[in-house]
Amino acid sequence: MRDWYFPFDWNLSRLWALDIPTETREISELSWHFHVPIWSVEKGMHFDLCPAEVIQNPGRYPRHDDRIEKTDISYPIDMMFTVDRYAIIDGVHRLAKYEIQKIKEVKVRIIPSEMIPLFAEK
Repeated sequence: MRDWYFPFDWNLSRLWALDIPTETREISELSWHFHVPIWSVEKGMHFDLCPAEVIQNPGRYPRHDDRIEKTDISYPIDMMFTVDRYAIIDGVHRLAKYEIQKIKEVKVRIIPSEMIPLFAEK
């Protein structure tokens, strides 16, 4: 996954603090994220659960159900270009909430790669 996704760890507080404009995207542009195992069934594990599995099976994954329910979609989804397309670096639970609520447009911030040193963990 790391070869394709993002090959670095990041600090969420520093990512959120970036002054990046918000734009709107169709959820259909981002829905491919639902079919990539970017979540985990158990805390501490990595990359063994697709968001679509959670969305399609309410109650089966209470940890993710709870995060989706509590997530605040007033905050934008952060994305960056990686390998061959824009991917979510923060906000997949928000994207899932948009999907569950049948909201067709999502707010995103496109993070330029030049800003990686501002939020990447050393």
